[in-house]
Amino acid sequence: MAKWYIDDGSQSDVVLSTRIRLARNLKGFPFPNKMNADDAKRVIDTVEAALEEMNYTFTKIDLPAMTEEQRRKLVEERYISPAFASSKLPCAAYISEDENVSIMVNEEDHIRIQCIYAGFEDKKAYDLIEKVDGYLAERLDYAVHEKYGYLTSCLTNVGTGMRLSYMVRLPAIAMSGASESVFATIGKLGVTVRGMYGEGSKSTGHIFQLSNQTTLGRRESEIVSELGEIINNVISKERELREALFEKNGTALEDRIMRSWAILSNARILQSQEMIQRISDVSLGISLGIIKNIDSKDINAIMITASPAHIIANYETNEAVERDVIRARIVREAFQRR
Repeated sequence: MAKWYIDDGSQSDVVLSTRIRLARNLKGFPFPNKMNADDAKRVIDTVEAALEEMNYTFTKIDLPAMTEEQRRKLVEERYISPAFASSKLPCAAYISEDENVSIMVNEEDHIRIQCIYAGFEDKKAYDLIEKVDGYLAERLDYAVHEKYGYLTSCLTNVGTGMRLSYMVRLPAIAMSGASESVFATIGKLGVTVRGMYGEGSKSTGHIFQLSNQTTLGRRESEIVSELGEIINNVISKERELREALFEKNGTALEDRIMRSWAILSNARILQSQEMIQRISDVSLGISLGIIKNIDSKDINAIMITASPAHIIANYETNEAVERDVIRARIVREAFQRR
């Protein structure tokens, strides 16, 4: 299976991933925050029966049977949300064979369909998720209001139920002090700025999630088109400021980048937050042509595979210092192969 974070997407020097999420609910069932266990199981059975007829292979992930670390690993890979990982209700996730689509059943809504691609790929993601949603709509009785659209647990999702999110790395906007003005401007245009893992999370390593604020009264295609144009402007601004920073502070900036390269290539102990911050510097160096023997998609893969839950799951250790030693080795070996 091809994971999005080892793929090479469009404009990946700025956009790490594009994700579209659709919120859907079924008629005749309470919303998840009002459901009991029997209701939740019936929703799972109903959705699973529909998916079994689909000519697109899904693997069922039984969340209650997984360890906390295994669930967190799926969060790090962005296939499920942090809230879903800690759900107390019976729930299930379905991940497509190509890993571009994941479906959470009994998250905040009965169904959360997600489509994710590396880089700036909103049109590709929209085309695929529209097909999956259209298939399910023919087989499931969605809760839809004639005037307001899809009914959802959260009022901000009523309408299309769509959330289009771009995970972006914006070191120059942050380092130049332009983030406040840039984020205020796009906020007025209906864009929400969040941390790496969405609502309630903080930004690390200059990584942000930019997504649409509202869905009511909008067509899905309009959201994709308008938000894509805004993101293109953010990309242009980030690249413009990268060149300006290098022109103004070239030696100091190159020193910062190469120090981070040296630490990632040689460290014996490496905490997760420092890794992400140093990777941001190296990514900036790649885009400016300072570092030439590694590309953005390799950087993104290292960042995910050396995340805490991946180390716990793959190396069977939950001891913090040992994780930091393993992380340093993973990153060091990856950089020294270049």
